[in-house]
Amino acid sequence: MRLAVSAPRTVGISTIRNRARRRVREAFRLACEAAEATTGQDIVVTVRREAIVADFSALRAAAVAALGTARHSQP
Repeated sequence: MRLAVSAPRTVGISTIRNRARRRVREAFRLACEAAEATTGQDIVVTVRREAIVADFSALRAAAVAALGTARHSQP
């Protein structure tokens, strides 16, 4: 599986955007391990401003939900 994490400038300055990207990337990494995600998926995630201050468990729960949605939408 490939994951692309994008953070637009509206999220904040570069250090804040990078921190938000790292947090979201780690949440998806842990969610993929727990969900045993299948290979052959390309996922693009756009970070929102709320990801900066969100509790990490909430980020991980959102990542698990997103992976579940992605898994069900495959043909």
